[in-house]
Amino acid sequence: MLDMTDDEQMAGQQGQGSCLFEAAGLQLLHRPAPSDHALVLFEDAPEGGRLRPGWLTGPGGEAVDLYRVVPQRAGLFPADEMQALCGVLAGTNARPAIAIGAGLGGQAALRHGQAAGCAIALAFSPMGAAPAGDLTLTDIQQRDIAPLAMVAFDPKRQPDALQSEALRLLDGVHVLPLPHMGHRTERTLIGDHVARDVFAAALRGDAGEVARLLRHNRSHDDGFLSRLSLACSERGHYRWAADIAEQGDPARRHMPDLAMARAEAQAGLGRPLEAVETLEGLVVSAPRSPRYWGLLIDRYEAMGQDVAVAELLELALAYTENFNFCARLIRKLSGMNGPARAQASALADMARQHWPDRGGQIDRLAKGLAGIA
Repeated sequence: MLDMTDDEQMAGQQGQGSCLFEAAGLQLLHRPAPSDHALVLFEDAPEGGRLRPGWLTGPGGEAVDLYRVVPQRAGLFPADEMQALCGVLAGTNARPAIAIGAGLGGQAALRHGQAAGCAIALAFSPMGAAPAGDLTLTDIQQRDIAPLAMVAFDPKRQPDALQSEALRLLDGVHVLPLPHMGHRTERTLIGDHVARDVFAAALRGDAGEVARLLRHNRSHDDGFLSRLSLACSERGHYRWAADIAEQGDPARRHMPDLAMARAEAQAGLGRPLEAVETLEGLVVSAPRSPRYWGLLIDRYEAMGQDVAVAELLELALAYTENFNFCARLIRKLSGMNGPARAQASALADMARQHWPDRGGQIDRLAKGLAGIA
């Protein structure tokens, strides 16, 4: 029999924890543990939010006193109900507390962290924190912000960069750039003891150490590796791109984003057949994915293999019934000689029946094919 700690037994017995507050739009759940600080997780959806509670304890199952603010509708935190909920939370918790959230949950952590009695707020790619394109105004006021607030974002994503620039104007806000993470910056918390170390640094007020820990942990995310690899390929650094796409757990190398990045690097290194093989693996794994078919077809197009492109478009159309593949096939066949143009004309007739609402577009594609036997 496994030897469970008291904390593991407590978590197992309580599940999601007891409910401290419930209203039409919100719930406050509490799973107590004898930790020296508390976490207030603002979830962005009723189920399956972006920032998972399990990431906050890590695979090691470290004990954490966890409060969860759960909206009944995705991203909706009614003001009156939040005021009552924060009153309950501030009156219940006597430990140093960190408000944390991602996306719309990150916005809520910033907006309500102070009222919830949290000395620290940690927001990952908060959404809706500032009007789009406005660098001077924010609908989050200084009085809302916890004494220390940290905002993690990808500076290469314009919406996140704009909001971070607006939040930077508020006292006590530190921005933590995490390039190439996309909008899922919260995934930098995944891993053994990562969250524990991040929270310890946050409680010390060391925003620089929090940023260092999160940046270092990016390499555990296949999305980060794929974006970094593609960025290297775009700059002509194909060897670096290939090496980056091969990093991490070997079991993850089949993941779509990493495979696509690897194919781009292989093509750049002058190994087009390897790139084709990599993309063919994606198509085989998900033959109804227009995205994977499109990437494979583009690779053959770049190699100048017109006949192969036409054959692949026909296969892609059969598996996906995607109009874009049909239109592309008509254009490809109409630019070829002999029987191919007759095939294009027949395909256009078929397309008019299958997609009657696309008649005008099909007529433009088939222009010049009339009268072909």
